[in-house]
Amino acid sequence: MKYVESTLLPGERIVCEGHPCFWAMGPRITLSLLLMVWGVLVGTMGTSPLAAVGFFAAGIGLFCASLFAWWTTEFAVTNKRVVARFGAVRRHTVELTLAKIESVRIEQSLIGRIFDYGSLVVGGGGMIATPIPGISNPNEFRRMVFLAQEAEEPVPLRLVA
Repeated sequence: MKYVESTLLPGERIVCEGHPCFWAMGPRITLSLLLMVWGVLVGTMGTSPLAAVGFFAAGIGLFCASLFAWWTTEFAVTNKRVVARFGAVRRHTVELTLAKIESVRIEQSLIGRIFDYGSLVVGGGGMIATPIPGISNPNEFRRMVFLAQEAEEPVPLRLVA
């Protein structure tokens, strides 16, 4: 969590952190494995060694790109913000203060429900709803956002008459 740790404010601490669910990257990894297998099959048939190397190299490239995307994506809930960072070269960050968050919605496909991953769509305070995709166990992540919000709220005063 290098990015999140490097941007912590004074008095801020990490409550929950993580990377995208590995299953969310399934289509890219499956395609990369299929390209590598196709490269091996073309190579064993002996028809075109250059095509075999090309398919295999494309599969390895896509696999490495998928792992790099997983490694450079991080999510965190702190006691003051929700932070998501995507990418290293072309970086995209989402930083939302807990005080501005009014709603947290979970979007999951059937496969996402089976493998327990999905997107968190955070909105409120006049801001556009911001999706944070590929979160493993999104219900727990949403629960951590709500717990962090409750901890930040001031204790209500009781007026005695």
